[in-house]
Amino acid sequence: MSDQHEQYEQLAVGHVLGGLSAADAANFRSHLLGCRSCRSKVAELRGIEAELADAEREERSRERVRTELPRRAEDQATADPPPSRITVRHVTVAAIVVIVLAGAMAFWNFHLRTVAASYLAAAQSQAETLEGLAAGVPLEFEVTDDVSAVATTDGRRVHLALAGVADLGDGEYLVAWLVDLPETDAAQARPLAGPGQPDGEVVATSIETDGAQRLVVTRETDTSVDQPTGTTVLETQLSSGS
Repeated sequence: MSDQHEQYEQLAVGHVLGGLSAADAANFRSHLLGCRSCRSKVAELRGIEAELADAEREERSRERVRTELPRRAEDQATADPPPSRITVRHVTVAAIVVIVLAGAMAFWNFHLRTVAASYLAAAQSQAETLEGLAAGVPLEFEVTDDVSAVATTDGRRVHLALAGVADLGDGEYLVAWLVDLPETDAAQARPLAGPGQPDGEVVATSIETDGAQRLVVTRETDTSVDQPTGTTVLETQLSSGS
């Protein structure tokens, strides 16, 4: 792919978010007429943007129902208005926005920089993974239809974020496997979530690749195995330099 076309791919996020200058916007629209790849990328980003907006509206609706009665009780007890609250789910929705839009684009070149900084501050436990996702080289992967994912590598680690993973049942675990490791037939397992999780939250992690050729994420019920045997959630081929 030429440097010029890479620049057009970087303009895709700004085109979807409306953050391009008039000249860049006109240039990009002209490019879209003859580039199927960029048209597909724009359609994908717009679909993700719409899904995230729907998810946020749904969460706000649920939050209003959950807090309506407690707030009425507080209003009766005191004249002071109840303080606003930022819940874990609000942070999760914000983190998804950052993760998905950061994937392979020039993330820090757009006005999302200020917004992303506040999201990272609110999710300090996942800061390394979010930074790795924004700066790493995107990986191609296969993922189940109901899950959204972003996977990147910096050559030493693989950075992974999964959204939409159904809650795990009793005795069920979400496990990341490093497969085809040097000098061993056994896969290296890393548990990502346990029973009852992820409870609507994003699963995000950074993993040392140790020279593995593949990363596979599965839902497992047998914790004694040394290879992935459960339902595959995501699979990606790691670059030869990982």
